[in-house]
Amino acid sequence: MSVSRKIIIDLTESMAKVDVPVQFQGEFQLDADLLQYPNAKLEKILVDFDVTFENPIVFVEGEITCVVSGLCDRCLQQITHKQFVLPFQQEFFKDFADDDSYVYCDSKLDATKAVQDEIVLSMPTNLLCKEGCKGLCPKCGADLNTQQCSCDTAKPNAFSVLKNLKL
Repeated sequence: MSVSRKIIIDLTESMAKVDVPVQFQGEFQLDADLLQYPNAKLEKILVDFDVTFENPIVFVEGEITCVVSGLCDRCLQQITHKQFVLPFQQEFFKDFADDDSYVYCDSKLDATKAVQDEIVLSMPTNLLCKEGCKGLCPKCGADLNTQQCSCDTAKPNAFSVLKNLKL
């Protein structure tokens, strides 16, 4: 399987089979810096779509799998090849539409922008090594996933001064 930088779907088969989903799969490496994680890299993108031509609209539905490597946002542990599976459902209009819509021309559909938008909007806000990552101690820097520290991390109650208030 070759890796492409654009997600171009050939609609020839879909146009011949109106209202019948045609499968589209591929591996892609997009140029855009799509991740909001400062210490991470988008290794590859895998798409698995059903493409349905319903003259003149094309419906694309399936999954985008993003493979990410980088550092955990909480504990800074190295994460390699973590997968995020994002649902994808979009409609494409012939030749032109309003600014919020996606288009296709003739028998080619460039889904690159739609996939990029979905990745930016759907990826989790934090890249974590595991769901319950405890992170680092803010005082001593110990990795709280692997060890306990003896630091006092209790925060003072900002309202405690009110208990001495005399009315």
